[in-house]
Amino acid sequence: MSVRLNELSAAEIAAQISAGELTARKVMEACLNRISEREGEVGAFIQIDPERALAAAEAADSRPATGLLHGVPFAIKDIIDTAGYPTGWGSSIYDRHQPPRNASCVEHFCREGAIPIGKTVSTEFAYFQPGKTANPHNLGHTPGGSSSGSAAAVADAMVPLAFGSQTAGSVVRPAAYCGVLGYKATQGGFDLQGVMGLSPSLDTLGLMACSAADLALGRAALIGSAPGIGAHFSETPPRIALMRGPDWENGSVEMRDVCQRALARFAESGAETGELAHPEIFEELVECQKTVMAYETGRARIYEFAHHRDQLSDHFVALMEQGLAIPRGAYEAAIAMRDRAMRVLETLFVDIDIILAPAAPGEAPAGLGATGDPLYNRVWTLLQVPCASVPFGKGPNGLPLSVQLIAKRGDDNRLLAATKWAHDCLRGA
Repeated sequence: MSVRLNELSAAEIAAQISAGELTARKVMEACLNRISEREGEVGAFIQIDPERALAAAEAADSRPATGLLHGVPFAIKDIIDTAGYPTGWGSSIYDRHQPPRNASCVEHFCREGAIPIGKTVSTEFAYFQPGKTANPHNLGHTPGGSSSGSAAAVADAMVPLAFGSQTAGSVVRPAAYCGVLGYKATQGGFDLQGVMGLSPSLDTLGLMACSAADLALGRAALIGSAPGIGAHFSETPPRIALMRGPDWENGSVEMRDVCQRALARFAESGAETGELAHPEIFEELVECQKTVMAYETGRARIYEFAHHRDQLSDHFVALMEQGLAIPRGAYEAAIAMRDRAMRVLETLFVDIDIILAPAAPGEAPAGLGATGDPLYNRVWTLLQVPCASVPFGKGPNGLPLSVQLIAKRGDDNRLLAATKWAHDCLRGA
């Protein structure tokens, strides 16, 4: 059965356009047709302009294909500024707000020939209050948050590549719930100019795709490097250790099972595998992350709290009140604990390449009134390490399950190479 154009990966689209085998307009038409078919049910987008997108695709077809992403449609989370589309941060306060410029990440994608297709739904200020998006695998279940629209759009083949962001678990968790690959970069690894700030110690840009090669291609476009990821583990598989973590028993049975099955599968595929006991300091890190996030959010979003409190959700008001009540000393103690834990974590990567951990508590929960629990993402976001969600199998309700891969801080290329290797292994299982 032939693959529809909207189901092609970003890498395949760019290669076929460069070879003259495909046009950007044909790809854009296929993506827009898919959106027209499914958007009414899935609700992945907050802004879309088909005429603008098609005009941009035609313009791409009129010039040589020189960029890494030439002709590739991409979607943009609604906390990321775009000159061509309003940016509302998931809040009625900024409804129809039109930024005067693109965020740096958007501009870099456009510089490499990619074409914005629209803005995807974000939770309110990238926190917990959900938007309209449903999980495309089962419309009665959450897609996760806060990058809900991006994960759902990629999962439903509306677009091959999309931007997300993570402050607690907002890339890895929705990617896991929607059964796509999600990549959260090392904190500070991508420029955040034009991306709404919530917690500067935690905020991190990420990408959603169905192909590990697309994650690498997107990373290359953002940092200005060649996109190759295959060399790291082409001959010698990665050394992978499962870290159950202090909250292992708080997840579902299927979550624990999928992590153990994935580890076994990696061993069968030639990887050096084992288990890694979590350091004692990790027992404190979930609360540490909550303290840092609340305190910094209380400073970053004080204007909205002071002047538009009646337009904020109860969730967000509670976060602001909590953050403003945290003494500076408690925040500094949390940062100091984070720094100690980062040094401990660094030593664990001497004998391994990748940590395997849960991506989410299980499959996507039923209902659209909440976005699920970022419990299994908070620690890694606090420690500023790169993470990826890799789909593997189905849960008891037929929804996707995933595992999480974690690399050393700054070792994003190794993470993406391991993600490709792991994805290939698990797809064949």
